[in-house]
Amino acid sequence: MILSNLTGGLGNQMFQYAFGRYLAVKNKTELKIHFTNALFNTQYAYWLDVFNIQAEIATGEDLKKMNIFQNRIINRIFYLVDDRFAVQFNTHIVTQRYPYVFNSNYLSLKNNVYVQGYWADERYFKGSEGILRKEFTLKNKLDSKNRKILKQIQNTESVSIHVRRADYVTNKINIPQFIGLDYYVNAIKKINKIIKNPAFFIFSDDISWCKGNLSPLLDKAYYIDHNQREKSYKDLYLMSICKHNIIANSTFSWWATWLNKHKDKTIITPK
Repeated sequence: MILSNLTGGLGNQMFQYAFGRYLAVKNKTELKIHFTNALFNTQYAYWLDVFNIQAEIATGEDLKKMNIFQNRIINRIFYLVDDRFAVQFNTHIVTQRYPYVFNSNYLSLKNNVYVQGYWADERYFKGSEGILRKEFTLKNKLDSKNRKILKQIQNTESVSIHVRRADYVTNKINIPQFIGLDYYVNAIKKINKIIKNPAFFIFSDDISWCKGNLSPLLDKAYYIDHNQREKSYKDLYLMSICKHNIIANSTFSWWATWLNKHKDKTIITPK
């Protein structure tokens, strides 16, 4: 059994699942997931149940087999100590330690491990892309409001713009921070040079900021403001259907581009 710890928002959880799924396939074993969330950063919920993933939530018995504490606070404190100071309390636990750079040694992990970290690099699931593309599909159909937007996306030279602000602005503990207006100004200019008659679909946790700052730059714009919090996976799906993407410094919009199937897509990303 591979036990994968989930924490953070939807994009982070998708990376954590993807790495666990890779290890489970490689070791020909089952994957189970354990959601603990953060202690000091923005609090989120478990959101992967909207997808057709092939993993069950770990039971108390599963955690006990690997000597994992069920108390969330104790669990997260031990994680932070291992992450920052390389002090390991449990030989079953493998922690991706800060700074979170790619380390190919993790790809050799064997069965019966509990992996915790961010794993935000597609090299951590290389070879499992086909499996993940099938599993990161929606269980349920979109509602009528989002189906209407979907048709507009499909029938235009659609370009998604994802603007992450909210906790990037208010929570100073968070890394990274809001990327800034200049990035979007330059990205839109590039798209206008490359794409003929683009239609921009703006997705954000701060739509009012987007309307105030991006509207003067856009001839044809659609602001998607109704898929917040637990419905945000619908934004990710809609972004993945757009023909082109301007993404934020965010794992959320990174996954939208990765799931984008358009062969001739133009993707603009932060450095």
